[in-house]
Amino acid sequence: MAVVPRTCGCKGVRFCALCEETDRVKKLRQEGDPYRDFRVFVYDGSRDIAVPSSQLGSNASIEAIVQETENSKNAPEEGTIKIGGLLLIEDFLSQEEEADLVGNMIDTVDWVESQSGRRKQDYGPKVNFKGKKVKTDTFVGMPEYADMLLNRMKNYDEKRLGNYQPFEMCNLEYVDWKKSAIEMHQDDMWIWGNRLISINLLSGSVMTIVNENTRQLCYIYMPHLSLLCIADESRYLWKHGVLSQHIIGRRIALTMREPAPDFQVGGSLYEKYGAELIRLGNIRVPLRAEKAT
Repeated sequence: MAVVPRTCGCKGVRFCALCEETDRVKKLRQEGDPYRDFRVFVYDGSRDIAVPSSQLGSNASIEAIVQETENSKNAPEEGTIKIGGLLLIEDFLSQEEEADLVGNMIDTVDWVESQSGRRKQDYGPKVNFKGKKVKTDTFVGMPEYADMLLNRMKNYDEKRLGNYQPFEMCNLEYVDWKKSAIEMHQDDMWIWGNRLISINLLSGSVMTIVNENTRQLCYIYMPHLSLLCIADESRYLWKHGVLSQHIIGRRIALTMREPAPDFQVGGSLYEKYGAELIRLGNIRVPLRAEKAT
């Protein structure tokens, strides 16, 4: 029987282990590392500051970042910077909650191939970002575990995470053998609002953010079971991404996005798109696997 070659969904600037030797990706890599001369920081979530590091470069390993992050907790505040809008909550979920969430709900739903060596599960509208159009024909609601997560967010920090209305929930699977990653980017600002949520399941990882105007790079170590919120300055002045060397084993990033102001009540696109998207976002789709009797 003929062996069918494995394929991926990468295109444009995205690539993974399955396509890294193609002419398209080789041409991309000729551009080199645009962040090699940036000043590097690590994020200290306990003090909500970014601490400068002379030990790390733009291609630092996850092991080095974890160690430097631990060291930063005892570092003086001299030379640190504040990056507005970051919020890191460690132990957002328990291991028992994660096992139920992944085993009995997330992994009972089909995964589809995405780009940069990832698979995904999407709950949300289809968006034509260039044409500024939205389709809801395949959007039937959010998964049943949405309420548990939203209530937990509100209980942790009602001021910053309360009243969160997700327009989209997307599970993204990263695995090290595929060199899964997501390049530096800013989420679309036409439809997606201020607070971007990422819940880190199955293994720890690193969110890398860069400010190309100030030529600064900051590593945010996201422990297993943590939640990271990117908003305000970190959302609009910095790009964010996950590098392939920062994936160990399998990782699921449970992400949520809220509506931009124009899609909210009173906004210019509320009647056209927002009202229906909010209605669908409040429907719950049952997913829990039935236990064998």
